[in-house]
Amino acid sequence: MKYFLYVMLALAFVSCQEEELTVVQAPDDESFIQDGQLKKLIMSVVSHDGSYDDIVDDSSCFSINFPYICIYRGREYPVNSIEALSVFGEGANLMPKFPVTVTLADYISAEVPNIEVYRDLQNACANGTLFNDSITCVDISYPVNISIYNTITSNFETISFLHDKQTFQTIEEMDESLIANIQYPIEILLPNNVVLTIESNDVLKSEILSMIPICE
Repeated sequence: MKYFLYVMLALAFVSCQEEELTVVQAPDDESFIQDGQLKKLIMSVVSHDGSYDDIVDDSSCFSINFPYICIYRGREYPVNSIEALSVFGEGANLMPKFPVTVTLADYISAEVPNIEVYRDLQNACANGTLFNDSITCVDISYPVNISIYNTITSNFETISFLHDKQTFQTIEEMDESLIANIQYPIEILLPNNVVLTIESNDVLKSEILSMIPICE
């Protein structure tokens, strides 16, 4: 009788262990961190868009923080908003008055003290040293909840992405050993006020990829 009881307890223990594993061990193909292409696509969607002031800095990898002074044909013009740049025609030879502060695609701010550093940034963007894979015609509708399982500590947590900057920087810092699952459904916003409901990683990847030619 005691032997039978020990066996039943052992089986129950094993059963509980198997049930816990079923809950904890999410399938790897659901983790967007392990899917390098999807991770990069999401980061491209949520990266800082530095293209709105290309008429000044000729670089989509960064934008110049407002306010600043712009020099055009020897005269100084205050630039306090995107609208202030609309008065200049395409191809206008504009130069910011240094020093200025810029915001990079990863939302890091950098002080630019002179034209030499400014040219270095432009060259780094042109040769691919700076992040320059922005997808500007797709937006994510927030909040988006992410379930995270740490395979080393066996800890679970859920975090909420609330805006692009947080999303980019959090994903950039995530260790690839984490299992990070998007809690679907989520919504993405496309041109012409089109809203799509997304139910899986595969659909999210497919929809973003299909929009890249339109963005360009």
